[in-house]
Amino acid sequence: MRGAYCISSSGKPKFGGGWNNQQLLKDCGLVPYLLHKNHGFRSVMVGNKCSDDYPYLKCVDGLELDFLPEDTTAARLAYVSAHAADIDLLILYGAYHQYIPLVEVYRALRPEGKIYLASDMNLGWARGIAKQMPSYEKFLKACDVIGASNTAVQSYMAQSWGVRVELIRNGFFGSVPDLPKRNIILTVGRIGTEQKRTEVLLNAFAAAARYLPEWSLRLVGSVEENFKPYIKLFFGTHPYLRGRVVFTGLIEDRATLLAEYARAKVFCLTSRFEGTPNAAAEALNAGCYMLTTDIEAANDITDAGNCGQIFRKGDTAALTELLKNVCRNQKLLSTGGRHAVAYGRREFDAEDNVRRLYRLLRVRRLDRRLL
Repeated sequence: MRGAYCISSSGKPKFGGGWNNQQLLKDCGLVPYLLHKNHGFRSVMVGNKCSDDYPYLKCVDGLELDFLPEDTTAARLAYVSAHAADIDLLILYGAYHQYIPLVEVYRALRPEGKIYLASDMNLGWARGIAKQMPSYEKFLKACDVIGASNTAVQSYMAQSWGVRVELIRNGFFGSVPDLPKRNIILTVGRIGTEQKRTEVLLNAFAAAARYLPEWSLRLVGSVEENFKPYIKLFFGTHPYLRGRVVFTGLIEDRATLLAEYARAKVFCLTSRFEGTPNAAAEALNAGCYMLTTDIEAANDITDAGNCGQIFRKGDTAALTELLKNVCRNQKLLSTGGRHAVAYGRREFDAEDNVRRLYRLLRVRRLDRRLL
């Protein structure tokens, strides 16, 4: 059986150099899992143990986890050296500098092996690499397939990095329950981080709430400790919103999480920066009308306006007006929601995306020069 090994990087400090439970059902877990499920690979995710439990493993039956003794480049190099004979496909997530020696060792030990670099990143990250291109050039040329998760970053990478870049979106795997839609605005992610700008959504909903008396806001995800005083202040200022603004906390049960998407009519993303968030694929497949900041993936998330709208990062007033207008337009919500489902199934289906990746990988040593 061929081996696909997905190696984590210590370049992700918030994940402790390993994979957490939620990532098993994001692209970093779904790609190796679907290579196992549909294409006969033994798939292993390698990194530090950074969760007490991995309940999502039951959703990706056959995907293996292998834990490193420590979060160091030396430990990763030792692992690749020891397992090189089994690693027919090395999967790397993010163009981290720590991966450069890993690729050098792997190429020396398995020159016939394949490397897939999934670069789910924003333009700021991509531009930073472009400035360091001499140190990355050999590394990038060693990769058989380089993927970008949205069209804007794909175009920039191809032009500035001088390599061929494939559009491989972060996909959705599974099925959304058929539940009646309710007047719910939903967001899913790490609540209260500087990146997510949750306060923009809270303040916009507070400003629009009197125009939307039948609507509620649900925020799904772990809440940052330093954001909890802000929440207390928010409810102190807007006590009438208790019960209409709900913080669910982290939802580990997959069926319960998908039910949140299924019931919501609107999904809202207020991030300062993103690659292409996996939550967007989940929301599209659930038929949510999309509201998003003008991150690089915004056109991809909204299908250029067919199933959502875009507002400027940090613009609370603009989001307030969008909420007032969108949530009172049932025809727009219905039409946009139906389009979101069709678009999500067409462009964000994880099995289709991995099937295409597999076809690309079957061509040994792809010509990575620009066409």
